[in-house]
Amino acid sequence: MTADRSRSDVRIIVGAGGQGRVVLDVWRSEIPAALFCFLDDAETVRGTQILGAGVVGPTSRLADLEGEAILAIGNNDVRLAFARTWKGRTWGRVTHPSAVILASATVGEGTVVFAGAIVNAGARVGRHVIVNTGSVVEHDCHIEDGASLGPGVCMAGRVTVGRGAFLSAGVTVAPRVTIGAGTIVGAGSVVTRDLPPSVLAYGVPARIARPIDSTFDWERLL
Repeated sequence: MTADRSRSDVRIIVGAGGQGRVVLDVWRSEIPAALFCFLDDAETVRGTQILGAGVVGPTSRLADLEGEAILAIGNNDVRLAFARTWKGRTWGRVTHPSAVILASATVGEGTVVFAGAIVNAGARVGRHVIVNTGSVVEHDCHIEDGASLGPGVCMAGRVTVGRGAFLSAGVTVAPRVTIGAGTIVGAGSVVTRDLPPSVLAYGVPARIARPIDSTFDWERLL
């Protein structure tokens, strides 16, 4: 694909890092005939090919390109900030063919459901959510906008995950538990009680370690 191509059959992935590569493969599995490209602000990848898809420019080019787009950005805060900046943009919904989304469940635009994930009856998954490989979102769960479920997350029924919350790999959440907006739960934790917004919690059972603020190092998670 050339840098000046702008057509409705193009699928645009914003972010050419690890998250972007996975999104590319998942989206190709769903619609193999589409044309794919990346946008990324890192000059080091500009003009290169990643898994056969070109990095055709910075994220500002999103204004010029037609077609569905996905924000492939692992940092929840940054992903939500991009979504606010590009309000009104057409966002795709990406679902790997091996994932299962029940007919009564709803999935918002901009959300990616990776291989082997299950979204069960009555579940509501918001916009720009990452439902990672093998995650289970049980019946009547509510996942708010911009949240991220790591590989192998398993939540029982009627769980609520707040806006921008991050559940690391292998987290288990008991029924009817609420995890507050912006809260981060460490890998392998078992959450048996509600967690407030904007805290770091981990362990079996999960306990609050400290508040989350603007100094938190997201590189530890991604």
